[in-house]
Amino acid sequence: MFLAFLLAAVAPAEVQAVRDLVTLDVKVASLGDRLARSGLCDARLSGPGWVLQDLSQYDRSLRLAARNALGLGELPTIVAVVAGSAAQKAGLRAGDQVESIAGQSVPAGGNGYARLQRIDDLVEQALSRGPLALQVRRHGKPVSVAVIPEEGCASRFQLLPGPGLNAKADGRYVQVSGGLVEFVSNDDELALVIAHELAHNILGHRARLDAAGVSRGLLAGFGKNRSRIRETELEADRLALYLMARAGYDPSVAPAFWQRFGRKLVPGFLSDGTHPGTAERVRRAEAEISRIRQQQAAGRRPMP
Repeated sequence: MFLAFLLAAVAPAEVQAVRDLVTLDVKVASLGDRLARSGLCDARLSGPGWVLQDLSQYDRSLRLAARNALGLGELPTIVAVVAGSAAQKAGLRAGDQVESIAGQSVPAGGNGYARLQRIDDLVEQALSRGPLALQVRRHGKPVSVAVIPEEGCASRFQLLPGPGLNAKADGRYVQVSGGLVEFVSNDDELALVIAHELAHNILGHRARLDAAGVSRGLLAGFGKNRSRIRETELEADRLALYLMARAGYDPSVAPAFWQRFGRKLVPGFLSDGTHPGTAERVRRAEAEISRIRQQQAAGRRPMP
């Protein structure tokens, strides 16, 4: 009864804030899933296509609201399923609480996203061996589900709450800030942002820079660091347009987006030489879009 009283006492604005975050998270996951299955990833395994959340990832001040809005509890919970994904085909639903993965109980709780990262590891390992056996709890009852692996890019897509215009990739994850999701004008522009970061993962840029001893910190704008980081940015810009076109998004939004995005950035970020300037980005995008249109006119799926 005391818990019910607390849930009822959660401010409606806090509940709505949690729901708004999930809406943005679903958008990022949905566009990412579509881009990941564009056929440019050497038949690696795509993710299952769900938005999985855990109560520990929320700030303590929002946990009661998360319980109220999403039904989060002790078990990680699927709060949304991407349309057309492997998860949807398997019959998974929003509200399903994950109890076991390939016969192994879900890892115990951790801080922030740590538990979800361990779960992602288990899911990826299981999918690499074949159908993923899950046991979920649905309306208090156990349900067994088999998720059939699908070809695609082995990247995970996440929303990072916050107002900044940030996006990043670490080889496995693509993360986009809430501020950037709200900054874009439409799904095509958001697809460009996600595709750029996904391209970094596909091309193995983090591993390449690490192997070359390239610093991405305070020394990023000097010597080989600057030139090699800039090279990866140009490669990601280029591949992103092909990922978009093959996934059914419109790459022609790129020039206008880069112009608007460039005007919003802190000047030093562009002037350190690690990223191409706006004019160069626009020029290169226009040239690549022309090549894509020529391939499409000839009846071919665009290939970089």
